[in-house]
Amino acid sequence: MTTQTTSPEKILRFAVGCVVVSSVAAALFVLFRHAGSVRGPAAGLGIMAAFIGSGVAGWFAFRARDCRLTAAAFASALSLAFWIWAL
Repeated sequence: MTTQTTSPEKILRFAVGCVVVSSVAAALFVLFRHAGSVRGPAAGLGIMAAFIGSGVAGWFAFRARDCRLTAAAFASALSLAFWIWAL
């Protein structure tokens, strides 16, 4: 996958989707703090979405020099920071 074969809009949509999934998982993690059957999968899904989103957005922001991807990488990094703090 290179910047020549993948448009920045598709990468941005993927990165924003990862941020949304991680945010929903964070909300579930906080709201259901006493239910281990919800908290465990939410944590796993949330941190993996944050890792993937920040990596993909950061890499393509660097390669394509796109400000929108840089913002998405920053938002993913904030999500990742939450998961590092929470876990």
